Amino acid sequence: MTSSHSLELAAAGAAALWLIVILLLHFVRPELDPRTRMISDYARGPHGWIMQFAFFCMALSCGALAAALWALPSPGSALLILCGVGFAAAGVFVTDPVSLTQKAQTRSGALHVLFAFAVIVVFPIMATVVDIGVAGKVTSIPARHWMTALSALPWGGFLLFICAALISGRRPRTPLGYFERFLVLAYTLWLVAIALVLAWPQSSSRR
Repeated sequence: MTSSHSLELAAAGAAALWLIVILLLHFVRPELDPRTRMISDYARGPHGWIMQFAFFCMALSCGALAAALWALPSPGSALLILCGVGFAAAGVFVTDPVSLTQKAQTRSGALHVLFAFAVIVVFPIMATVVDIGVAGKVTSIPARHWMTALSALPWGGFLLFICAALISGRRPRTPLGYFERFLVLAYTLWLVAIALVLAWPQSSSRR
């Protein structure tokens, strides 16, 4: 097993772990309504460290995939590192309570929003850049078909979430939490899938 292969598997495993942890948090913190509460809210309270750990898992996933792709002539690795830093910072800086007014926003809460928003915006752009950079290196025909489908996944989650966020400004009862969770699922599935496509034997001309 090459070091690149190990990094790709680590990226897939860390992203999958992040998704599993978030799923489990719905049972650990059942008082948080998933329709209206964001996943960042799980970082508050006595079990907050679990959500912070999840953020670090996603940061590790982005970093491992960036290291695996570093040899490719593409800015995708740099954007992956940027997303990894954003995930890690979102884990370090805990969000504010939803009841807190904007004027009373803490430094930690403001930084969390900043880094989380940066990741949400940069991630689909990064995914497209990585897909384009990797597509030319993939020699397996089935893997190339997967690359085409994967390109649309992060954008679908991003656009649906942004549309829901805009609608929620006029319709407060919009289940924005569900749309955020779909965005999280879309981003995670992309990371897991792209890492496994690259790790698949004979899928890439780098091997």
